[in-house]
Amino acid sequence: MNNYNYILKNIEEAKFIQEPFPHLEINNFLSEDHLNIILSDDQIHFEQKPSNQKLYESLIEKGWKIQQFPGCIPSWERYLSYLEGTYESGGPDAGITFRLKEIKNEIINGLIKFMNSDEFHNCLKKKFDLNMDTQIVSAIQKNLTGYEISPHPDIRQKALTYLLNINKNKDIETQDCHTHLLSFKPERKSIEEGWAADVSQERGWVPWGHCDSVKTVNTNNTMVMFRPNSKPASLHAVKLNYNHLEYQRTQIYGNLMFKQEVNSTALQAINVLD
Repeated sequence: MNNYNYILKNIEEAKFIQEPFPHLEINNFLSEDHLNIILSDDQIHFEQKPSNQKLYESLIEKGWKIQQFPGCIPSWERYLSYLEGTYESGGPDAGITFRLKEIKNEIINGLIKFMNSDEFHNCLKKKFDLNMDTQIVSAIQKNLTGYEISPHPDIRQKALTYLLNINKNKDIETQDCHTHLLSFKPERKSIEEGWAADVSQERGWVPWGHCDSVKTVNTNNTMVMFRPNSKPASLHAVKLNYNHLEYQRTQIYGNLMFKQEVNSTALQAINVLD
């Protein structure tokens, strides 16, 4: 039960999907035993709450903490004001993210430790042909309603992004709360051409209307992994509008970040895929 090496095999044997940009989509990423342990763990998944405040109190009690994250409000009080329609941020942030900081279940804790290990880290680097020094973060997170990140390819300092759905309620697969993989509309392709040509230009968010959603990663126990890239642009996005009192969008989120600022020559090489 404490052997997680099958995960490495799942990654090694996965085939790259090219549309809308190169990525891995691995179904049944976790074993049935490991997935069931996560789904039945009452620190991660729990009964419906009668109010936002009761949900917050339960999350805090169970070891979840507010996580600074793009597209998110950094405090519970300000998030409540957003839900009440009185919050004016002056920016795009609207939702809120929680990260599980203290994992009580030994097997789940072992899984997250494994997904932060050198063995897992090196497997990812080999699969995605990453040769520069990187650091890894894998964690369990929940995103509440209102969380939105417009289509974006990730910043240049990020080397890899991966997301695994670990939702308990089957109904969530039909809700509007999953990651979209997108491509630029033909008349907007010049944006990715500019990102590829000028590596000093940071890659930012773009309007939803500039893009077409090619697929949505909504199936449970499905892992999506990709290298942030300029051309083709690794556009992904999410916009949550659902009842988070009944259940919450829950994922194992992770990334690799370059340890040092990458220079223009390296950027030119890593941001245009063959």
